Amino acid sequence: MRLAYLFFLLFLLTSCGSSSDKDLVYSTSSKKTLEEFRKGWVQIMDEGRYGAAEDSYRNALEHDPDFLIGKSVLARLTLDLEERLEFEKEIFAKREEVQGDERLVLDVYQGLVRYTNLRDQGAPQAGRVLQEAIQTAEKNLKYIVHKYPKETYLKAEYIEFLHSRYGPRQTLDSLATLLLPEQKKNPFLMGVSASLHAELDEFDIAIKQAEELEKIIKDSTQPKPYAVYAYIYLQKKDLQLAKINADKANKLDPLNLDASRLKERIDILIANQARSK
Repeated sequence: MRLAYLFFLLFLLTSCGSSSDKDLVYSTSSKKTLEEFRKGWVQIMDEGRYGAAEDSYRNALEHDPDFLIGKSVLARLTLDLEERLEFEKEIFAKREEVQGDERLVLDVYQGLVRYTNLRDQGAPQAGRVLQEAIQTAEKNLKYIVHKYPKETYLKAEYIEFLHSRYGPRQTLDSLATLLLPEQKKNPFLMGVSASLHAELDEFDIAIKQAEELEKIIKDSTQPKPYAVYAYIYLQKKDLQLAKINADKANKLDPLNLDASRLKERIDILIANQARSK
C-alpha cells in the first residue's frame, strides 16, 4: 500500500508539472468567438492597436455573450468605468461556471479588473488589491505557461508580471529560458526584450532589437515599433526622439494605453525641463 501511494503521489506531481503541446481549452463552443478573441491578442500585443483589439473582443462576445475570459480581457481594455464595473459584477457572479486551467487565468484577470476599478474610483485599498493580483498572476500564470508552452500571449503576460516584481535582469533571464524558438520573433516579446535592455542602459542592444522588430512588422501604420522606440529613448533621456516616436504611436492609435501614457510622461518631462532653464 505504501509503495502504491508513493507511486500515485509521484504520478500526480509529474502530471501537474508536465508541459503539453496543446493549447489551453476555453469554455466556448463558438469558433467565431475564439477567432476574434485570438485576433484581439495579436492586435493589442503584437501590433499595439488597442482600438482594433477592443472591436475584436466585442465581436467575440457578440457570438458568445457568456464567454467570461473574453469579457475579462475587454474589461481590462475599455476606458468606460461604468461598463467595467458591470463587467466586474458579472464576472464575479458567474466565475464558478469556469473551471480548470481556464479558471486560473480568469482569477488573474478578475483581480486586475477589480484593481483598475478601485484605482479609477480613488479607493484606498487599490494598492493592496494590485499586490494581491500580481501574486495571483505570478502563481497561476507560472503554472499555465509551463503546462501550455505554446500559449505565447499568456506567456507574454507572465513575463510582464515577472518584470514588475523582479526587474529587468531577472526577467531577461526568464525570457531566455521560457521562450520556444518560434516565440523569440514574436513582436510583443521582442519589444519587451528591447525595453528591458534599455532599462539596463544597454542601448545599443535595445535599439538593434527595436530595428529588427520594425523590419519584422513591415507596416508603418502599426504603433508597436514607435512605442518601443519611444520607451528606449525615454530611458536614454533623449526626450526629443522619445516624443517624436510617442506622438507617432499615439496618432496611429489614440487608444493605445502604452503610447498615451508614454506621451503624457514625456510631455511632462519636456515641460519641466523648459521651466528649469
